[in-house]
Amino acid sequence: MPTYKAEYDPSTAPTDLENVKYEKRNHIAYVTINRPERRNALHSFAYADLRQCWLDMKRDPDVYVGIVTGAGQAFCAGRDIKFLAEYQAQGKLTPHEDPTNPMYHWGGGGQPTDVELDKPLVAAINGFAVGVGLSLALNCQLRVMEEDAWLGDQHTNVGRLGAPQRMYRGLPRATAAYLTLCNGRLTPEAAYSQGIINKIAKKGELMAEAEKLAEMVCDGSPLAVQAAVRLYRLAADSDESLNAYARALDKEIAETEDSAEGSRAFKEKRRPEWRLR
Repeated sequence: MPTYKAEYDPSTAPTDLENVKYEKRNHIAYVTINRPERRNALHSFAYADLRQCWLDMKRDPDVYVGIVTGAGQAFCAGRDIKFLAEYQAQGKLTPHEDPTNPMYHWGGGGQPTDVELDKPLVAAINGFAVGVGLSLALNCQLRVMEEDAWLGDQHTNVGRLGAPQRMYRGLPRATAAYLTLCNGRLTPEAAYSQGIINKIAKKGELMAEAEKLAEMVCDGSPLAVQAAVRLYRLAADSDESLNAYARALDKEIAETEDSAEGSRAFKEKRRPEWRLR
């Protein structure tokens, strides 16, 4: 019977991505969201760029761990609401929400779990991480926050739902409720005291602290570490029926008038006028 081999080809690594910087050094992959003019908010094309990075990390046996951060003053401002509002104003769905578009992937497909990445990730949280940015940080097993950073959800502020069930599993329930229902903010001190992050970094020392954790990961057996990450993901994952229900609710709310109003209000820098429809 023939034996088939699937060897990694380094030439397939993504280069010159428009929305993400991707580098690899000493068994560490560096993923930097590179949209500082939008506070690293994510849109359909940024999701696609991130997915390329996660896939390459998964395939490259020389990558043991990754560090995720944002360019400029923010980790990730969540979804690019201005991009969404532009499509809604034309009566169109964004590419990743349009079932007829080749880029269709409800939720964006930019999370490491979307490709079942089994390499550990360190979130180097510079500035704020909100919405999908918070989800990305929570998808990282290890987290370092700069001393002036903060965490938040903010989905209901713009008439969306997001994936609150994952926060209810990954955070203390009262904290998750505060973030999802009140759109509250979580400081580094509060996050550290609740075991949500591993370290608070002084200004200018964030990457150095993140690299310390990454180097500690590299000292371990890569196969054992990857097995531990698979178990980490399974232990944290909620029931698939709950995830399916959450996706259905998210899609239902996304198609309401209030969802469009939330995007318009954000773009116009005013309070939204909710109509409950």
